[in-house]
Amino acid sequence: MSTHVIIGASGQVGEHLSAAALSERLDVVGCYCRHSVPGMQQLDIRDSLAVFDLVRSLKPAVVHLPASMANVDYCEEHPQETYAANVLGVKNVVDAVNKVGARLVYFSSDYIFDGTAGPYSEDDPANPICEYGRQKVYAEHYVALNCRDYVIVRTTVVYGFERQGKNFIYRLINTLKSGNVLKVPVDQIGSPTYAPELARAAVRLAQGKEQGVFHVVGSQLSDRYEFALEAARVFGLDESLIEAVPTSQLSQRARRPLAAGMLVEKVSPYLDFCLSGYKEGLRAMKLAAREENLIS
Repeated sequence: MSTHVIIGASGQVGEHLSAAALSERLDVVGCYCRHSVPGMQQLDIRDSLAVFDLVRSLKPAVVHLPASMANVDYCEEHPQETYAANVLGVKNVVDAVNKVGARLVYFSSDYIFDGTAGPYSEDDPANPICEYGRQKVYAEHYVALNCRDYVIVRTTVVYGFERQGKNFIYRLINTLKSGNVLKVPVDQIGSPTYAPELARAAVRLAQGKEQGVFHVVGSQLSDRYEFALEAARVFGLDESLIEAVPTSQLSQRARRPLAAGMLVEKVSPYLDFCLSGYKEGLRAMKLAAREENLIS
């Protein structure tokens, strides 16, 4: 059986990657760094020896790497600390998979773009405007130049039910249920991506032979405000508590790409399903939550 190692399996993307790989009857080994989960192995990708020992012992066919320090403002304020994980950690994984002949699936972001002319294709030049985006570009370059067998999956605005409950939709649900106002930027445009579909697409790409960069995002562009309004409608929450504001009023430490989002024409021929728009994805999320008794 083909073994897929998922580094960052305790996070949102990693959790859905595990489910998608298991549905394909693949052997899955999950790793966590900070958030302990029963049945998973601890791994700090900043520790090159630990990474090599784990990969050598498991001899996987594929290593998925969604793990990163993804708090954009934290990256801006702590560039050296986050560089150690988001760039040097990626280098450690690349070096390890090369030694055992494994395939790497590395997850990147639309933050590599400046957000002036989206939605972007895979061939558009990177021009990051914040530290997190720069780190993603550095990591992508190392993967592309040094990894013998790889796929880079760029994604953005990922949502879906998750163990940690940290994504934007969770924050929206909790805030509105508490009767509090949620300020949402009306000028940040992206491609909201339903996590189970991202995972399913990544596992398909992992099992193929294609190398290079693929954008895997939802098929519908939306600004954050409209995305929030639709989520409130789907989950039966009070839309009037959502306040539209410009990004400039949020006092965020890191700059955000505004007119961003990505195109999916390149990846579509490799999939046997269509990537959902955010309206369809939010309804699928609600249905999945009900089936798992996560909501009433």
